[in-house]
Amino acid sequence: MLRVKELKTIKEILSKMEKDILGDLQERIKSSNVDEQRDIGDMFDDADIEQSREFNLLLSSRERQKLQQIKAALKRMDAKEYGLCEDCGEEIPVGRLKAMPFATMCVKCKSLQESLEGQVAATAEEKA
Repeated sequence: MLRVKELKTIKEILSKMEKDILGDLQERIKSSNVDEQRDIGDMFDDADIEQSREFNLLLSSRERQKLQQIKAALKRMDAKEYGLCEDCGEEIPVGRLKAMPFATMCVKCKSLQESLEGQVAATAEEKA
């Protein structure tokens, strides 16, 4: 089981990640205000602004997913379930948790899952 000091360190990492993501999103929201950027410009400027906005929205979607993973990890900590693989129930190594603090599977189970997903995708492509 994770020691208190390790758990505290990982919780700090998660909290910093959450704070950084929220700060980045806030900055993007401020910088994507199209009305302010349209004062002077032409059709190409509008297209460029729209493309940047779409890119920011895509990143925001990924970051929202990451935020959900971070919040779920913090909930698992509170429930004393953090650090256990959701598939096999074994402890996830501390090194993995420090590198990817919202991990829910040990490396072995995650690799197996990705391998199976790859096989399913390959089968689907063959049928198409």
